[in-house]
Amino acid sequence: MNLKFKKPLIITQTINWFVLLAIVATVNLYSQTPQIDSLKQELKKAANDTIRSDFNERIAYEYLYYQPDSAKRYIDKALELAQLNNYQRGIAKAYNRMGTYYIVTSKYPDAILEFQKALPLYKAKNDSLGLSESYGNLGVLEFYLRDYESSEKNFRQALDYVDSVNNRNQYIKYIVNLSGVFREKRVLDSAVYYSKKALYLIKGGGDPRIAGVAYFNLGTARYFLGSYDEAIANLNLALQSSNFPVQFQCLAKSYIAQSYTAQGRLDEAASELLAIEQQVLDLKDQYVILAYYEARQKLHEANNNTAEALAYAQKYIKLNDEIHNREQSNILQNLKIQFGIEEQQLENELLRSDAEMQALQIKHQRYAIIGISVLIVLLFLLLFILYRMYSYKKSANRILKKEQQVLNTSNKNLTAINHQKNNLFSIVAHDVKSPVAAVLSSINLLHNNYKNFTSEEIEALSEELKKQTSNLYYLIDSVLLWAKSQMNGYKFIISEVHPHKVVSEVVEAEDVFIERKNLKIDCVIPKEDIIFTDRQVVIVIMRNLLSNAIKFTPANGKITFSANRTAEVYELSISDTGVGMSKTDLDKVLIKKERFSVKGTNDEAGNGIGLILCQEIAHQIGGEIVATSQPGNGSTFTLKLPIIK
Repeated sequence: MNLKFKKPLIITQTINWFVLLAIVATVNLYSQTPQIDSLKQELKKAANDTIRSDFNERIAYEYLYYQPDSAKRYIDKALELAQLNNYQRGIAKAYNRMGTYYIVTSKYPDAILEFQKALPLYKAKNDSLGLSESYGNLGVLEFYLRDYESSEKNFRQALDYVDSVNNRNQYIKYIVNLSGVFREKRVLDSAVYYSKKALYLIKGGGDPRIAGVAYFNLGTARYFLGSYDEAIANLNLALQSSNFPVQFQCLAKSYIAQSYTAQGRLDEAASELLAIEQQVLDLKDQYVILAYYEARQKLHEANNNTAEALAYAQKYIKLNDEIHNREQSNILQNLKIQFGIEEQQLENELLRSDAEMQALQIKHQRYAIIGISVLIVLLFLLLFILYRMYSYKKSANRILKKEQQVLNTSNKNLTAINHQKNNLFSIVAHDVKSPVAAVLSSINLLHNNYKNFTSEEIEALSEELKKQTSNLYYLIDSVLLWAKSQMNGYKFIISEVHPHKVVSEVVEAEDVFIERKNLKIDCVIPKEDIIFTDRQVVIVIMRNLLSNAIKFTPANGKITFSANRTAEVYELSISDTGVGMSKTDLDKVLIKKERFSVKGTNDEAGNGIGLILCQEIAHQIGGEIVATSQPGNGSTFTLKLPIIK
C-alpha cells in the first residue's frame, strides 16, 4: 500500500524558518548573562543619552531570543532616549530591533511596519550596514510569507550594502539565506552553489554555527536532488558543528533517516529516529514534529507496516493543516497591512492634489485681479506683461540651452564609445594584416628566386615561413575565439578535458621552437586529472602562454607545467626561467588590457594582443589569468578555471 500524500512546501519552509532565525542570532542563556551584565555596567557609566540609547538597544538584542518581554522594555527605552535627543541613527536602530522583536513573537505585519520606519532613516544617513540589516530582515519576513521572489530581491539588496571584508559574518549569513530561498523555489543547483560558497568563505574564518547551518542547507538540498550519500555526509557535518541548535539536530537526523530509508537501510533509519524521539516530544515544536512524522511515515511504509504508516500520515496531515491555516492568517494580515499602506499613500496623493488645486485657484484669482488692474492702468500693465513674456522666453531659452548641452555631452560619449570599438577592431585587423603580409612576402621571395636559392637558403626560408604561419595561425585562432565569445548567445562547449593531454598536444605543436633553443620541458600535471570546460579555450590559452614562455626564455632554459585543484577552482600553471616582467608590465596586459610587446631572447617579434585576448576569453568562461614575475627571475602564468561538475 502506497501512503504517499501531498507534500506541501511547509516541510522545507520548516527548515529555513529555523535557518533564517538561527542565523540572525542563536543565543545561549548561560553564555549571554555575563555579556548582559557587562553591558548594564557600561550603561550606568554612559556620559549622555545617545550612548545610553545605543546600550539599551544592544542589551535588548542580547535578551531578544530567550526573554523577549525584557527585550521589549529595553527597546522602548532606547527609542524614547533617541527621540528625545533627535538621534536619527538611534531611532532607526530601535525601529529595526522592534521589528526583530515582532518576528520572534510572530507578529509579522507589525514587524513590516517597523522595518519600513527604519529604512528611510538609514537612507537619509547613508548607513550601509543599517540598510543591509533592514533589507535582510525584510527578506526574512517575505520568506515567512512565502513570497520568495521578494525575499530573494531583499537579500540581494542586503548583500549590495554589506562589505564582505569588514562584515564577513553578515555577508555569509545572507549567502546562506539565499541558499534557503532557492531551495524553496526548487532551484536546487543554486541552493547547492550558495551553500558551497558560504562554506568556502567560512574556511577563511567564520562562525562555526553558521557553518553548521550551511552544511544543513547543503545536505537537505542534496536530499531533494536524490543524492542520499552526499545528503547524509553533509547533515552529519552539520551535527558536528559547535553550538548547533537542538531544533536543527532533530531536523538533520530526520532527513538522515529519510535518506537511509530511500536507500533501503531501514535499521539505520529506525536508529536515527529512535535517538531523537524524546527530544522531539520535549521541544513541542510543530515544525520539528512535522518533519519527524514524515520520516516515521516513510519508514513504516518501507517496512510494509501499513497501519502505522497510515497513522503517521494522518498525524502529519492534521498538524500540517493547523500550521497552514495559521500561516494563511499571517499572509492575510500582511495583505491587510500592505493594503492599508497603499490606501494611506493614495490619501496622501489626494491631499497633495487638493493642495495643488487650491494653489491653482488662488493663482487664477490673482490673474483676475491683474486683469482688472489692466483696465485701470492699461499702459503700465501692457509693459509689465511684455516684460514677463520676455523673462519667460529667456528662462525657456536657458533651459533649452542646458538640455542641448546635455544632449551634446551624450553624443560625445556615444562617439567616444564607437571610436573605442572601431579602434579595437582596427588593432585586430592590423595585427592580422601584418603577419599575412610577412607570409605573403616570404612566399613571393621563394617563388621568384626558387632556382637561385641553395638548399640551405630554402630550408632557412621554410623555417621562417613556418614560424610566421604558426604565429598567424595562433593569432587568428585567438581572435576568432575572442570574437565568438563577444557574440550574444554564443555558447561554449563544455566537455571532459584531460589537462595533461592538452599540454602534450600544445608542447608537440611548438616542438621546433623548443628544440631551436634547447629548452627543457617538465610536466608534473597528474595524468588522471579531469576537468569540465571548453577544450578549445584551454588549448588556445595554453598555446599562447607556452609561446610567450619560449619567446622570453634563453637557450638551455626550463619550462614547467603544473596544476592545483581546490574545491572551487582548477589552476593550470606554466613557469619559466626566462627574463621575467615587472608588476607594472603585468598590470598593463592582464588588468588594464593595454598592448605591450617586446622582442624575445632571440629577437622574436610579437603582436602585443595575444594575452589581452586570452584574458578576455578566460573571463567569458568564468575564469581568469593571473601571473607572478620578477625581472631576471622568470615568470609563472596561471589559468584559473571554475570547477564544473
